[in-house]
Amino acid sequence: MSTNSALRRALSCAAAILGGAAVAQAQVTITNADMFNQVGQYYLAYANDPNSTNTVDVSGLLGTSNSVAQFWDFTTGPQDVTNRYDYLAATNTPYGADFVAAGAQMAQQLTSEGTTNALQWLYFKVDPVSGQLDHGFYDPSFSPAQPESLFTPPLQDWPASIHYGDTWSGTTIFDSMYPFSFGGLSTNYPDQVTYTSTGTVDAFGYVTLPAIGLLACLRVHEVVEYDIAINIDGSGYTPAGTAYVLNYYWLAPGHGIVVQIVSQQYSSLPLREDLGGQAATFERMFAAYHPVTTTTPTTNAISGFKMTLGGTGAFLYWKVLTGVSSYTVEYTTNLAGTITWQPLGSVTPPSNFMMDPTAATPGAPVRYYRVVGTLGPK
Repeated sequence: MSTNSALRRALSCAAAILGGAAVAQAQVTITNADMFNQVGQYYLAYANDPNSTNTVDVSGLLGTSNSVAQFWDFTTGPQDVTNRYDYLAATNTPYGADFVAAGAQMAQQLTSEGTTNALQWLYFKVDPVSGQLDHGFYDPSFSPAQPESLFTPPLQDWPASIHYGDTWSGTTIFDSMYPFSFGGLSTNYPDQVTYTSTGTVDAFGYVTLPAIGLLACLRVHEVVEYDIAINIDGSGYTPAGTAYVLNYYWLAPGHGIVVQIVSQQYSSLPLREDLGGQAATFERMFAAYHPVTTTTPTTNAISGFKMTLGGTGAFLYWKVLTGVSSYTVEYTTNLAGTITWQPLGSVTPPSNFMMDPTAATPGAPVRYYRVVGTLGPK
């Protein structure tokens, strides 16, 4: 191998060997600086089709509320649409005037690529103590008759510093228009929504993402309650019902929210913590531009990393990548702090697998793996 000309591409496809010792109990802290809240930042995420009534199977993906580090593999999932999130000055958006007047400074512009290229905006302000304060949204898909909804008061989406075990909650009220059809006639009634959310950081560990790889993370368990009232005859608002949604999202340093899994709508409590294995929304980040961390998809990324654990060890295999002259498998037993990768061995194409017999040794530490491909002459 020519080390002078070698181009190295590493994909951290960590696979936990569950028979060994516990994973190091490293817990990250997420701050305002880790979130997306500066002009010019953006990220891209795969998601299921928001216009489809079909749910997404998330059986076995959620993990549990736990004080022991967990591992979540989100390298596969729906790719019906690509959601692009751009971060803009609120004053530089077409519908920002009322939100700016209320105190908003930033706007998150969501473009749903691959279906209708629909646009929607969330307007917010970042406070050094309170974190992200949402001032409302402009979303024609939520209410075509009244796409603009201002929050009174602003809603704390998350605090400025987030740790394992933290809990926060917020309540806001916003007005909208409710479409109603009967006997061939269609109209819109004013409705008022009282929105209450309670978030709890109930788990931590490591997450793997498509094209990005392995990240330390926190999991947030968020219960959202919608209390809806409708003004039918102009005499005042009448309660029309309550709906609940359970939202799980994963936060990573320098990447903000990297995965979101949102339940279907419930009409009563308690909510199913496992979502019954079915979700209304499943979204996974695969590229981002952030002042701390920049990750973009690359055609030279090694993909398809899998592990099968048996009595003789861990069988590791991956997809063959064109132009690679050799593969080196590396491992580490500690993902906290500065990671030190140790070589397990190397193979040359067409080989795309390796066995690690140490993984079957009783009492052996948990191992995490990555594959490094060398492009160029042997």
